[in-house]
Parts: sequence; C-alpha cells; structure tokens
Amino acid sequence: MIELALRKILKQVKSSNPETRYEALGKLYEYKQQDGLEVQIDVLIEVIKTAASSFPERVDRWDNPSFYLIDFACDFPMPEVVEGLIKHFDGFDFHAKERAVEFLILTEDEEVFYFLEDKIVQLMNTEDYNIPIGELSSYPMLIKGILDATLDKIHSDHYKYMMYDLILSLNNSGMEQGYRKEIILSCMVTDYHSVKQEYLKFDPDYSTKYVYTAWKDSYFIVRNKMRLFISLMEYYFSKETAGELNEALRFNDPLIKTEALLVCISKNLPYPESVLLESAKHIESAEMTYWELVDKNLEHLYPITEGKQPLLAKTRLFYTVVNSPDDEDVIRYPEDIQVVEKVETENSYGQPIRYYLMKFKEHQTVYVGWVGGYALEAGDDAVNLWDGSYTDFVEFDSASIEKHRQDFFEKREEEQLIHENSVYFESSPKLSKGAWFFLALLIAHWFREILSGFNRSILISIFFTVVGGALCLYEITKNKKRKVSIIGDQLIKQDGSKQNSIFLHDIKKIEYNKKHIFIYNWNQELAFKFPLRWVRYEVFSYLINEHTANLKDRPFIQS
Repeated sequence: MIELALRKILKQVKSSNPETRYEALGKLYEYKQQDGLEVQIDVLIEVIKTAASSFPERVDRWDNPSFYLIDFACDFPMPEVVEGLIKHFDGFDFHAKERAVEFLILTEDEEVFYFLEDKIVQLMNTEDYNIPIGELSSYPMLIKGILDATLDKIHSDHYKYMMYDLILSLNNSGMEQGYRKEIILSCMVTDYHSVKQEYLKFDPDYSTKYVYTAWKDSYFIVRNKMRLFISLMEYYFSKETAGELNEALRFNDPLIKTEALLVCISKNLPYPESVLLESAKHIESAEMTYWELVDKNLEHLYPITEGKQPLLAKTRLFYTVVNSPDDEDVIRYPEDIQVVEKVETENSYGQPIRYYLMKFKEHQTVYVGWVGGYALEAGDDAVNLWDGSYTDFVEFDSASIEKHRQDFFEKREEEQLIHENSVYFESSPKLSKGAWFFLALLIAHWFREILSGFNRSILISIFFTVVGGALCLYEITKNKKRKVSIIGDQLIKQDGSKQNSIFLHDIKKIEYNKKHIFIYNWNQELAFKFPLRWVRYEVFSYLINEHTANLKDRPFIQS
C-alpha cells in the first residue's frame, strides 16, 4: 500500500544518514510521477506535519525534505490539504513556503487570500522571496493588498522588477488604473532611463540573428525590462513618457517598437503607418501585433487583410525552433522560413483544422517544420489554432513532399493512439464503512479472546472470522471491477461487465449530492451516475477541469 510506503519515507527523511534521506526523497519523487495516485488524507496530513518539523543539517542543495514533502502534498487539491498547509505554514522551510503559496493561490478562496496576503508580505520582509507573479496575475484584490503593504520594495534591487510586474497586472485588470501614480511615475521614469542606457548599447547593432545566437540572455533581460516599462507607460502617462514612446518607435528591436506602438494606439498618439506594417510583418513581432490588437478590440487596424495564416505560421515556426530544448553546443536559429503546402485534417473532436508543411534553413541544412492546426471553423484565413507546431529536424531533401506528408499523418495517428489509451485518472471504491466497522469489531474480539486465554469456544470466533473475511474479500473483488477513469478524451464508468462512457467535449454539466455524482450531456440528459464514494471529488473535479480547459464550450462542474 502507498500509505505504508509513505510512512516509511517520512521516517527516512529525518534520518541522520544523508544517503538514507537521499534515497527516501528519490522514492517520493517516483511516487509523485505516478498519474492518478490516491493517498489517504490522514497520511497527507502526516506528510504536511512532517514537513513542518525539524530535520538534520543539510549536506547539499537537494537535501530539503520540507520542500519535497510539501511539493508532494500540493498534488492533492483537497480541503484538508489546504487546512493543513495553513495550520502548519510557519514551520515549513522557506522554499516549501514558496510552493505552498503557489498552491494556495489556486484555491481562489477569499479567506485563504487574507492568509496569503499576510504571509507573502512577511516573506517579502524577511527573505529574498520570489513573488509568484504569474499565479497572482488573475487576482487583483490580492495584488493590491500586497502592494499596499510593500510598495517601498520598488526601491529594492531584488524586488524592483517584480513590483513593477505586479503594478502592471493590477492596472491591466482594470481594477485600479494609475494606482499610486504620484509615487510610481517618477520611480518608473528614473528606472526606465537607466535601463534605456543599457539598451542603447545594443540598438545600433541590433539584428534578430545576433539576439538569438550571440547576445541571448544578456540581451533578453534588458529587452524584457524595456517592454515592462513601456507597457506601464499606458497607465503612467505624462509629457515625458509621450516623448519616450515616440523615441521607442524608432528603436531597432521589433518587440520594443511594437510595445511602444500599441501604447501609442491606446493613448491616441500619432505613429507612422510604416511602423505598424513593419511590426505586423517582422518574424519576431508578427503574432504579437495581431493578438494584441485583437485583445484591444482593434483588429480592424491590422494592416494585413489576406494571407494572415501563412504569415503568422512563419513566426510560430520561428519561435518553435528557437525555443526547442537546448542540445549541447547547438544554437537554434531558423532562416529562410518558407511555406511549402497546406495540409487539412481534423482534430480529435472532429473539427476541421489546417497544418502548414514548411521548410527552414539552419547551419546550411534545410529542415521540415509543421505549424498548426489552424481552426477552419472560424474561417479559411482565421489564425486561432490548436497548437501542434513542431520540428523533428528531419532534412527536407531526405524525402519527397508526399513522404513528409505521410510521415506527418503517421505521427499524428501514433500520438492519437497513445493519447486514446493513456489513463489520466482512475479510481475505485474502497472498503465500505460497514466492512471497516466489522473488521474493527473482529480485531477487538480476537484481542479480548487472547487476553482471556480463549475461555469460550474458539469455533464461533473462527466461524464469524471466516464469514466476515469472505464478505470483505467479496467486496474487495467486486470493487476491483468498479472504477471511474479518464482515458484519452473519455470519462468511463465501469461496474462489473457494464460500462458507460462519454467524451469529455460531450459533457454539459457535472453535479453531485451526498450519495452520487451525475454526468449530463449537452441535451441536458443524464448520461450516467456513480456513487460519490468511488472517487475523491476534489481530485476528480480538478482533473476534469484540467482536461476540458482547452474546449470552447467548457462543462459546468459543481465545486
């Protein structure tokens, strides 16, 4: 049983022997990788309590049981886990606290947010804390509370740019645009001037190839800071920032230039039409220009009216290649990207999509790339896509176009087959409370018999033990044939030889009461139901949400 193994790990991670701790953490990591793992809640609480206790002195960076135990517990989104993390939070290691904060943000619970606001402020005042900007970005009230208590950190070298990120998120949310302008504007302008001087060292020699083959991280840091400040200028505007925006329109970096252009458009400032056209066509900024205009409801300003798909497909392939996992000593930089032909097919939901067979040159070798799939239901030149873009760095001249197309479809079929047979969730009912109650009585009975020296006939005890054991064994055997699974794109209920299933995109609604979970289709008909005790509802609903997040029409899932 997993619970016995975890309890053993909890003892081993407190061992004075580093090798024992290392092996225990390795075993914990193996369990963490298992899909659909279920653990009894009392053991998860033990995991949290242990993480809050003391450990032997560390011998290396890996030697942090508190963090790895909390990281394991955070894979189980249950109310009891949330309560345990809050109760024992102060005892965790610093990095374990960081992980717990990221998890607790996802609860979207108002009471939890009050707790988080206090703890994040404490962490910022005592440690070099890495604020979870991405996780916080959807919760402006929480961001505002943190900013109100820590705005002075805008002068801190460690927190400065994290604070600006939070300020931008708060403004973007629309909740409080121009937040504390009297303080932030002057700080922002000063810091922008400092970063601009760093950028201007690069600007005269700017080329996309230099950025991705030579400058890399040393430049990306400067670029990201420039883009951050220019984005903030939309909300912290003055005559001085207007002049800075006008200057940025003449910079050579297409992403910085596009950022400035978008702010100019939002503030009704004049800009050259040539800059808009250049941003829309540049390999680095094409997708950014289109989608930012769409987000601002300004798609009508987009200067390219036909052939958007193949144009934006080049940008998509460019970033697919440059962001490929790094091979040792290999610099990824695609050149001469060309569309070869269109390939039309369907996605797993039967919707028509289009891929582009493309080719690009890298290190004097021409390779095949695939970009898509573009959703054709929205229009022949619509650029919404189910992203399946990739390159396997197959040489373009190694086969005919027909063979490349054939290989593409074979790869899709293999991946679809793997997906259809992948078990993403599986849960079976455990022994009923009645069976556990009977076993508890039986154990107590045998304990009394042993203490009394078996004064009464043992045959009656043996009889009830055999009968009770047989009933429990029957229930266990029956439960093995009862399960709820998410396999591929289907939710499946198995009850002995009977099976019910429904595709995830056909689910309209999931509800539950004290006894059952109900699955409804888009015709508002009950597809099937199953007992609530067959699953841990928190885990089940979380995974259903996760596997339907990409659907246009997502199901309602009772929380």
